[in-house]
Amino acid sequence: MLDFFSSIHLNDFQLDSSNITQLDERTLVVKKWNWDYSLAHQFQRKTMELLDLAPQTRIIICCSHPRTFTHGRGLQKPRKGESLDLREFDPQIISSLPFPFHQIERGGGLTFHHPGQLIIYPILKLNPKTLSLSKMINSLFDVAIEELRDWGLEGLSHENKLLGLWYGEKKLASMGVAIEKLTTFHGMALNFYQDPEMKSALMKVNPCGLEANTYISVEEILNLRDKSLNDFSVLYLRRLAHAWK
Repeated sequence: MLDFFSSIHLNDFQLDSSNITQLDERTLVVKKWNWDYSLAHQFQRKTMELLDLAPQTRIIICCSHPRTFTHGRGLQKPRKGESLDLREFDPQIISSLPFPFHQIERGGGLTFHHPGQLIIYPILKLNPKTLSLSKMINSLFDVAIEELRDWGLEGLSHENKLLGLWYGEKKLASMGVAIEKLTTFHGMALNFYQDPEMKSALMKVNPCGLEANTYISVEEILNLRDKSLNDFSVLYLRRLAHAWK
């Protein structure tokens, strides 16, 4: 499986073979910390092309990004009879944002990335019998809940009318997925460490239509002394592979 990417030049994406590991018999992990967002996005697209030739393969991109904003196809729509009270992003302020802005294909409104986030981008072919979209999304959240519970963080849930991973009224992770020809890309952003500069920038953009102070990080709830983002990612990915068997 490790020759899956042999037809592309990894260095075009600031990658080499050390960034790629095999998780199980059909799953490869591509891991890159503080990865330029545009390169990561291009790599997702290239991986989707390769998956057309090997549809049973699953690629999990595990990364973080420099500070950046992304904007999807639009805010979550309310179900019949409910109100979400979300604030639309004003595109007129794009030029005044302190970090790069990317308009992208995923669902959802404006969100943010920074080096203290854990990003999981599953690139895989959906199958209604084995791994549907809802099961994939739920498992990304459920595995985070299970792993963080082992670290001592209780009370997380994704059973909320607003998509995300929630700690009471605070949002710990966002989800935005795109699908083309049954292949998923984009994914989950889990706020692991605090980022004061990003927090300050969020005050005027209402990420996902919410007030900036709705967002929280694992670091604000748990003592993460001697714990790294990579430590968490190794355990998270191991659980995820088991959940998808």
